[in-house]
Amino acid sequence: MMQLLIVTAASIFVLLGALHGILTLRDLKNPKAFTPRDPQLRLAMQQSGVRLHPSINLWKAWLGFNLSHSLGVFLFGAAFLHVGVFEPDAFAASPLLQMCAVAVSAIYLILSLKFWFSKPAIGSGIALACFAAAAVLAQL
Repeated sequence: MMQLLIVTAASIFVLLGALHGILTLRDLKNPKAFTPRDPQLRLAMQQSGVRLHPSINLWKAWLGFNLSHSLGVFLFGAAFLHVGVFEPDAFAASPLLQMCAVAVSAIYLILSLKFWFSKPAIGSGIALACFAAAAVLAQL
């Protein structure tokens, strides 16, 4: 049961990260998902540079942030998917792995509730519950 919970939780993050990345990559050519509703605002973002470097505009920075965010979510899920599929005993034996899975999931849930919308909050919440239950089962 512990292994199934880890795989379920990790798969949610893999899916969320992959979907976020796909939507962001699509926005490189045809902005629909992460573009402002007001087209003038995207234009202003494209014309507004950042002080860090003259070649970076806010739109490029925004897309880069979204891609790096999706990569982080995907890799977090993929790492724990590997653990769940191939090394569930390592999860059971490691309070550090258990704590990281629960803490990162909880942080994504908090971020989702505060800054994003319901779908990532629901996914993060389910994954958090699965990782927490797996951590409890690991202690039995």
